[in-house]
Amino acid sequence: MFTLGAASGAFSLFVVFVTVVTMGVALFRIGGYSDVEHLILVPSEFVEGPCTREQTPLILSWERIPRLDSGVRAQKIEIWKNALTLVADLKGKDATDRAETVLIEEIVKEIYHRLGVPLNTTLPLLIGMDDEIKFITSWLKDGSSHTGDILTILGMGGIGKTSLAKYIYGLYCREFSKSSIVENISRRCGENFNGLLDLQKQLCGDISKTSSIQGQNVISVIENALANKKVFLVLDDIDSFVQLDALLGKRGFYPGSKIIITTKDESLTHTFSPLNPEIQPKHTKHFLVGLLTFESLELLSNHAFGCAVPMTGYEEVSDDIVKYSEGHPLALEVLGRSLHNQDVAYWEDYLDRLKKEPDSRIEKVLEMSFHSLPDNDKELFKYIACFFVGKDRDFTEIVMKACGINT
Repeated sequence: MFTLGAASGAFSLFVVFVTVVTMGVALFRIGGYSDVEHLILVPSEFVEGPCTREQTPLILSWERIPRLDSGVRAQKIEIWKNALTLVADLKGKDATDRAETVLIEEIVKEIYHRLGVPLNTTLPLLIGMDDEIKFITSWLKDGSSHTGDILTILGMGGIGKTSLAKYIYGLYCREFSKSSIVENISRRCGENFNGLLDLQKQLCGDISKTSSIQGQNVISVIENALANKKVFLVLDDIDSFVQLDALLGKRGFYPGSKIIITTKDESLTHTFSPLNPEIQPKHTKHFLVGLLTFESLELLSNHAFGCAVPMTGYEEVSDDIVKYSEGHPLALEVLGRSLHNQDVAYWEDYLDRLKKEPDSRIEKVLEMSFHSLPDNDKELFKYIACFFVGKDRDFTEIVMKACGINT
């Protein structure tokens, strides 16, 4: 039987120990870890170890105890008995008739999960986000402890909100007692009738010890966990108040908690108040805009050439692609991958075809960006596209305000 636990003196220091009980012998020296407060138990597919509960003579035989005086030996035996009783009360993975490689892989995954460390610790490449990373890092480490803090990252679809939030989560999730990232909330709710309930269960599993949750009490479990633990949450692509209420509840946050929300809809942040009005969180908004020209060129080059600058001979057509994309990260990524390993002539022909009829993937990106705009901005877009292409901005604003159109 394998029993997994973790002892921690601080968030930055973890001691992981695995107790191995085989043939009635505790191979790991468990006596030093008999304090149950320092154990995190592993709750899956486990059996009890009768060999430890029975405390067989093999374990407690005098021959296996150092030659000490009788008083010290009696004390050692009592410590061992208590420790072995504790192990018997734990739950562990049954290694009987199982391949060692499979069992070890499960244990490693469980260790990573219990410590809140992702198995893949390689952070994605983010280009043009240095200022945003510094800003959010400063927000996370501001030392506020009076209440929970909320940061809403706003911007059109494909602008990099999710990538930024995931990057920050990967950097700092281990600095909180509990953390969770819930991705693609809008899409997952739309694709599945029970999508929101599934998201709630995911969040519960990450921030609470509850293993089995019924639909009717899931929100109370979330509220209790958020109110009693310092947590770091990322809620990605929220598009309704219903989702906010279902995932954050109304009881409030434990002091020092940090919540990042990504959304295309700024209106959600105007009246967002799911918490106790007497304990309002500090709410910060951060808008993402398109990349600068040199950042766009670097992003395109990374996906098209695998380096930070265009290959020789591709400089001019790369600049044209960058101008066409207008700093939109997802469009640049799609274009770069589409043009990878293609010659200059293909690039030029591809760009000409894009200007006449956009590639379906690029068109989807542009449609996503348009549909993410508020209704008023959509109307503005239509007016400008029909009547003011190439016109001076001040002139356009004057005419539209005279027509009663809010700019």
